[in-house]
Amino acid sequence: MISISLLGVGFLLAATPQETLNSVISKYSSASSLKAIFKEQICSKSQGTCQELRGTFIYSSPNKFRLDVVIPMEQLVVSDGNTFWIYLPTQNQAIQTKPGPEQELFLFVSRLSNYSETYTVNTAQKDGTVEAKFTAKPDKQPFLKEFTLLLDPNKNDIDGIKITEGDSEIIFYMESVKLNVKTSPSQFLFSPPEGTTIIKDTGTGYQ
Repeated sequence: MISISLLGVGFLLAATPQETLNSVISKYSSASSLKAIFKEQICSKSQGTCQELRGTFIYSSPNKFRLDVVIPMEQLVVSDGNTFWIYLPTQNQAIQTKPGPEQELFLFVSRLSNYSETYTVNTAQKDGTVEAKFTAKPDKQPFLKEFTLLLDPNKNDIDGIKITEGDSEIIFYMESVKLNVKTSPSQFLFSPPEGTTIIKDTGTGYQ
């Protein structure tokens, strides 16, 4: 009878979705850097098709990130916080632009420390995963108006982030996450190899 009672108490003490979110926020918001293996799925709702990218992801606070994509083809996506590059070595092409909404997906860690000032959050548990939906407050205008964190309630880890852009749903999954890894400023810089075609986006379309 005692063991049954203790099991019952353990069940009652299982973390709520909000408690899981609080634990994740506490764990990640103070991280100066992050490294993970990623899988990004980009799906078109109207066409019913999905594209998948795989590789490694590195983030450095507050606004630097790097993705070394290996599937479906080699490419580099990198930003030092001021300039954003997409390098396609197989096409001998590099796209240069300035930070924008599409890059906010990779800066989610920096948005966690004071999230309650900008976002309201609704949490729910679905199939063993806690989903925390962040929605910008009416008087706030962040680049990323809405996103959902996918949380592991057993490890208090972020398994992924989901956003919707028009017709597309993007889910950025992470595994083998390491926090506060050593990084170097040079990891977030890019110099196009000689002979690379450079396409510059001035904010009014590629030129």
